[in-house]
Amino acid sequence: MRLLTSLLAVFAATAGSSAAFDVSCNSNYASYYGQNSARNQQSLGEYCKDATEDLIVLAFMNGFPNIILNFANACETTFEGSTLLHCPNIASDIKYCQSKGKAVILSMGGASGAYGFSGDSDAIAFADTAWNMFFKGKSDKRPFDDAVLDGIDLDIEGGSGAGYPAFINQLRSHYASDPSKKYYFAAAPQCPYPDSYLGTTLNSAWFDMVYVQFYNNFCGLNAYPTWFNFADWDNWAKTKSLNKDVKVYIGAPGSPSAASSGYVDGATLTSIYNDVRSKYSSLGGIMTWDVSQARTSGIAKSIRAALDAGGTCKHDGGGSTTSSTSTSTSTTASTTTTSSSTSTPPYSTTSISTSTTSTSEPTSTTPASCPVSGAPCSGNQQGCNGQKFAICAGGSWYTGSCAPGTYCYMGGNTAMCDWSNGRPTDTCAVSGGASLSKRLDFNKVSLITRPNLRPKPMSAKSNRPTRVEFVAGDITDNKYSTVVKIQTNKNAFTGDWSFSFTLPEGQTVESTSRGAASINNNAVTIKSDPSSEDANNMAAIFKIVGTFKGTYALPETNSAVFSST
Repeated sequence: MRLLTSLLAVFAATAGSSAAFDVSCNSNYASYYGQNSARNQQSLGEYCKDATEDLIVLAFMNGFPNIILNFANACETTFEGSTLLHCPNIASDIKYCQSKGKAVILSMGGASGAYGFSGDSDAIAFADTAWNMFFKGKSDKRPFDDAVLDGIDLDIEGGSGAGYPAFINQLRSHYASDPSKKYYFAAAPQCPYPDSYLGTTLNSAWFDMVYVQFYNNFCGLNAYPTWFNFADWDNWAKTKSLNKDVKVYIGAPGSPSAASSGYVDGATLTSIYNDVRSKYSSLGGIMTWDVSQARTSGIAKSIRAALDAGGTCKHDGGGSTTSSTSTSTSTTASTTTTSSSTSTPPYSTTSISTSTTSTSEPTSTTPASCPVSGAPCSGNQQGCNGQKFAICAGGSWYTGSCAPGTYCYMGGNTAMCDWSNGRPTDTCAVSGGASLSKRLDFNKVSLITRPNLRPKPMSAKSNRPTRVEFVAGDITDNKYSTVVKIQTNKNAFTGDWSFSFTLPEGQTVESTSRGAASINNNAVTIKSDPSSEDANNMAAIFKIVGTFKGTYALPETNSAVFSST
């Protein structure tokens, strides 16, 4: 009976299989899954029933080398006696998606988490662990059981860059031990080139795909064509990448609420895709954050139609692809200029980025003042002046405005637009010169437990560590906003919860975007409204708004207490 069952399973998988994911196409659609961004996330298998996406990125492994996995409502169970997620439902869905011709890879990193390597030896050891737990190796605890992933994505948004090339090289050696299957490496850098965290790794390790996040930055889709810098990434693919056939994707928000800036509607995204496809042979397709947002807004359908209409590989409706003649032509990105807007400065699009091959750092010619349009500068400098970013071209500054609500900050030698997160909003800085305003880090993180509950076995839902994070928002005059992020790394909590903490001296709370707030002296309690909450939650994110006196400060996380029925 066991043999018969196995043979039937193999037959069913083969009969329902479609053509495999083809990384060489310029019409692939990748989307992230696992964080329930739209709060209506379906099972992974539901999204694989049709031909919309070609590749799914599971998000996230947000802790390594001490592994922490988080897939929101998609997986809430752990191995007995362990905090490691065990996801048999996702495991079955991975195999189903693969039978439909889709690739499924795991993303390491994310916007928040405890991750990074101490050095090459640490990274090499973890590559062996990853192979054993998620690929063809063997481990007593495999989160996806016998399902074998198609690759790894690096979405590194914090920490140091140590060890990542060594990690990739070691895992590639494992990939090579299994010629029966194609495995991939992907990365998700921010659009400013070079990326602050992945720049060195991108130049020194093998990547098959790069999902450039063209949002939350000055070079986002909303800045097309003036500051949109796909040309920089095409140039990187052809001149810097170890893999000269690497594919670069247009990363887009799946809806207006999926990012702080950068969202464009389906028609606009189609137009941008067609323009990029006609110019740059490195194009691989489109990526969205995330699948729940893109499916809910409807832009996923528009993306699929655009990719099928003009790309090199077309879908037959069931997940398989057929090749067609490519209409893209290779260009020399380093000499591409933008001419479709009369306001576009007269310089090469690649001059937006600081050169990584320069033997010396340029020195600001005006170190005592903010970069101003038309003022002198030197080399490939970039700079910030409050809400304006500045690019040096032809010896003069050209300036542009960040998206509403965001401000310019320097990340190394790269100017980036970002939320203030408690930092000064009048930053004056240039690459190669000292910042004239000190950058402040207002991000405090700690682990809290639920002390109001008695200790119970590890498998009990009522006894698990909960991570809380306070992140500063906009600070204007004596008004502040603070984002509160509560996340469990084990079982879900119910919609009936409360969260209390001690408010810094001189602060008040006027409102909360989730639940209701009550204050007793400086003790604050946020009580949820169960009628507007999901029955099961892996995270609660909301904003409190109030006033402060003197110097703004974040609440101390060691005062935080979370409880749920």
